Amino acid sequence: MAKLNSPMSWTFCLVPTLFAPLLVALPVIGGFQSCLVVQTKAVHVPSIDSDESVTNTEDGPFFGNGFKTGEINQSSAIVWVRLTRNQLTDFQALPILTEGLPSNARSQMAMPVGVSPGMEGQVRIRFREAEDNSSNPESWTATPWIAVDPQKDFVIQVPLERLRAGLEYRLQLDARADATAAISDSVNGRFRTAPAVNADGSIRFIVSTCQAIRSIDSGAKGHVAYREMLDFKPDFFVHTGDILYYDKVPLCKSVQQARSKWNLMFSYQYNREFHQQVGSYFMKDDHDTLKNDCWPGQTYGNLTFEEGLSLFREQVPMGQKTFRTVRWGQHLQIWMTENRDFRSPNRLADGPQKTILGVQQKRWLKESLASSDATFKFVITPGPIVGPDKRGKADNHSNNAFQNEGQQLREFLASQSNTYVICGDRHWQYCSQDPETGLMEFGCGPINDEHSFGGNPGNDPKYHRYFSGKGGFFGVTVNANRATAQWYAVNSKSNEAAKLRYTETLSRKP
Repeated sequence: MAKLNSPMSWTFCLVPTLFAPLLVALPVIGGFQSCLVVQTKAVHVPSIDSDESVTNTEDGPFFGNGFKTGEINQSSAIVWVRLTRNQLTDFQALPILTEGLPSNARSQMAMPVGVSPGMEGQVRIRFREAEDNSSNPESWTATPWIAVDPQKDFVIQVPLERLRAGLEYRLQLDARADATAAISDSVNGRFRTAPAVNADGSIRFIVSTCQAIRSIDSGAKGHVAYREMLDFKPDFFVHTGDILYYDKVPLCKSVQQARSKWNLMFSYQYNREFHQQVGSYFMKDDHDTLKNDCWPGQTYGNLTFEEGLSLFREQVPMGQKTFRTVRWGQHLQIWMTENRDFRSPNRLADGPQKTILGVQQKRWLKESLASSDATFKFVITPGPIVGPDKRGKADNHSNNAFQNEGQQLREFLASQSNTYVICGDRHWQYCSQDPETGLMEFGCGPINDEHSFGGNPGNDPKYHRYFSGKGGFFGVTVNANRATAQWYAVNSKSNEAAKLRYTETLSRKP
């Protein structure tokens, strides 16, 4: 059985010095980090628009999975990149990879390995403020050439430091086989840093959940929602988990198969291009950890829960903790919870000790929320806290299986001014309000209507202000006096823009 057994991995960050930026390489050994500092030089950097920057070869390596920029704050971001042997993914390996699968179809087909094989090589990242129109090549900051890690699926994650708040940055990534080779591929993109804590102004963001190979709606282009989301012009994006499904066809029961499905998901054109243009925060849930409703210690085929945790950190840009909070200016702060790592088994009898969040995370959530002076506060969770959920579920805070902790959270969150819950996991869109505490929850719904399988609770007037058994995406706009929550439908059968289904306006409360 393949193991994620690389004893050493590296992270990099730019730090200031008296003469020039330094790239700091942090080898992670046994959970601890040491530090190697590599000097960068003020050398000629070709323009991002110059022919000098791209020398295509047939030999690779290539950016077949594009890149993702994540974990963005006022001064830093992490760029995730993987090098591939081929420019194009083998979408013909199975019909389902481009045709999807009807919700009522049954299959046990396995995920093919090697649909987008990785390749050793080096990456250089160049970045600058988008408003800088200077033709001076020295206006770009360039990292040294950094080798990807073949023990980590040919991935490297590079933190960019010393950024300025509230600005758009342009990126160009270059690839080459080694120090003697020409540039084999280049790819461009952008992202926006979070505004300063005291900055006034409007912020827009999108939240999505639950996407799968079986719900592909646009062939090799992937999920049309990613194309439509760009029209919303989000400052950032949050995926609440179930980014892919190991336990839905094609099935992934080994590390190799799981990596292959990650490689595939970010090879689709719409999915790849979106993440090259919008900074993202990634969360995980059950299906992209191991299997449905999983908890620590379980397995799925030859894949272990612990390997699932490592694979997630490998395949998305991620900092030290998977639960975190980020401030986006004066009026917005988001919290993203971790609902898999610390949880009790679902079948354990409910009581004060049974938990999804764990003691440390729950304390952090309450203390950081209580101390925040942001105008609007959104707690983003992989699963619902309010619900209502469909019958038979025992995996989240809206279920009786976790009633004790769920009630604690509903009461606490309802006591915090202008605080709302955004949740993923459920295959329907909704806006609900807890009849006991008044806490409001926004279910973003799955990536498209094709993914609205598995049933739903139906419209419950006791809870629901809005209900749709369909998919799409969820967008929020925040300013000084109000926040606007909007649910959209997408249509893969036409080129029409996403259709607005419902709007909930949240006025600022004293």
